[in-house]
Amino acid sequence: MAAELEGEEEPSTVPRPAGTAAGPSKPESFLLIFNVSKKQNFGTLLRSACAFGVTEVLVVGAKKIATFGNQGTVAHANVRHFETLQAAKAELSSRGARICGIEIDERAESVTKHPFTGSTAFMLGNEGEGMSAAQRAACDFFVYIPQHTGATASLNVAIAGSIVLHHFATWAQMAEHPRQGEKYLVDLEEARPTDEATGATRSMAQLLSTVSIFPTDSADLGGEKMFITGR
Repeated sequence: MAAELEGEEEPSTVPRPAGTAAGPSKPESFLLIFNVSKKQNFGTLLRSACAFGVTEVLVVGAKKIATFGNQGTVAHANVRHFETLQAAKAELSSRGARICGIEIDERAESVTKHPFTGSTAFMLGNEGEGMSAAQRAACDFFVYIPQHTGATASLNVAIAGSIVLHHFATWAQMAEHPRQGEKYLVDLEEARPTDEATGATRSMAQLLSTVSIFPTDSADLGGEKMFITGR
């Protein structure tokens, strides 16, 4: 699905970044965004995805997505858009990635057990209602985060996603990035993929905007989409 850019005609879909062909030598992680409605949660998830080595963020249904709280990491993110959850799942499958639902589900295993077998895409449920039936059907397995008191029924979506992404990075033995003083060194912004239609290089900041995204109702996996609310 094409991403909508401010002040420009709709371009073609962002091509797959170089070096991300199916069958990577090391396990990759992906973040699959669908049914997350609060803009601050997406921005925080994007920041964590960049910190914990996520290869790509796949957004289903929305042409614009919120980036509030990303703290500048949007410039380093690879984001692709898909019309349906089914299309995103097919792309992930072609790249050898299983979909892991982050949900308190009777089938879920504790994330502390690191039940990963290879490249994995992580998907979270809606802040209020959890995962939809279509989301659950798309998942190959589930993980949950153990809690140790009865003070709250669940964690914030962005916090839960961040914890799981860190666990995967640890399991996959991703190299730690260099530190300097009390901070990690920040890379210069990388060149983004070029648009097939115009040949122009686009930053991820151009691909994203500040709107919230919500799902529409649909009974089947391929038909569940999102619509865009106002700013």
